[in-house]
Amino acid sequence: MPYYTDDTFRQALEQPPVSGHFSPTSETAPFRWLLREFSEGRRGALLTVTEVNGGAPRPAGSHMAVVSGERFHGYLSGGCVEPAIAHEVEAVIAGGQDRVLRFGRGSPFFDIRFPCGGGIDVLVHTGLTAPLIEDALDRFACRSPFSLAFTPGESRSAIVEPSVPTGFHGDVFHRRYLPVTRLILAGRGPELETTARLGVAAGYEIVVMTPDAETGHRLSDLRIDLRILASPRDIPQWPADAWTATVLLFHEREWEDPILSAALSGPGFYVGALGSERTHAARRDRLLEAGHDAETVDRISGPIGIIPHAREPQTLALSVLGEIVIRRREFDATAPAP
Repeated sequence: MPYYTDDTFRQALEQPPVSGHFSPTSETAPFRWLLREFSEGRRGALLTVTEVNGGAPRPAGSHMAVVSGERFHGYLSGGCVEPAIAHEVEAVIAGGQDRVLRFGRGSPFFDIRFPCGGGIDVLVHTGLTAPLIEDALDRFACRSPFSLAFTPGESRSAIVEPSVPTGFHGDVFHRRYLPVTRLILAGRGPELETTARLGVAAGYEIVVMTPDAETGHRLSDLRIDLRILASPRDIPQWPADAWTATVLLFHEREWEDPILSAALSGPGFYVGALGSERTHAARRDRLLEAGHDAETVDRISGPIGIIPHAREPQTLALSVLGEIVIRRREFDATAPAP
């Protein structure tokens, strides 16, 4: 739940901030769209890229939803062939039997070609049900890793835990879903505000912690989990899991040190803090003197970002989020299956 200390500020918000927000481009979007279409009595299918050969704009596991009438939601390309794909799968939806179709290079659909010259295999799954979609959406909201197992020969799908990596395993195609990156931003001022807005645009789940009510007011139009901090001794329970990145954008060490200690006690894949090399060296010494071991302290990224000496808020925000994207990919590639 959002954490507030200023009742007046809380009442000024028209709607309470919520965590678990997903952007229209997130993995949940095709499921939410299909669920709405199913509720209105339409038949449909979930399309999934199962294999990519050569250049292609989307990786294996990418989704597109299609319902009768050639209406669709999502992308399997850069947006240039989706209407044609929706037309071709109309017959599959009507037949109610899963098929794997080839688009692009090597496809019988000569009018559907990708500018990059590659080809993709697409599983057209007609057996998705409203209860299964609701179950999947609950797992997305709870940040629970899972996989969907598609059995094309039986037009059947099921949720699998623990999650299985994306790809064919025998005759069953598994699509793994991991939680969206949760980005905890602690600090104040334009650096925090700009990074929060860019994080929302990227589809991240955003938690903002700030002692500055004015900063909070300026972010009140965003669907984020906003927490106004009363004092450095009153840090709320850390809302972190393994897929969480924490960024500290403070210039005051009295705020930074207790929040860093809380972040380092969590399992998040990334912790970073604003400051120069000299500032980071001093920060490291303070944390070691406070009793943190060197391995834990060395988890902190500093100076943060992939662009050296980024000072403008916009450049700093891009630099920090770029580093988080890289770290998240590394973490997902090396972490054991949940």
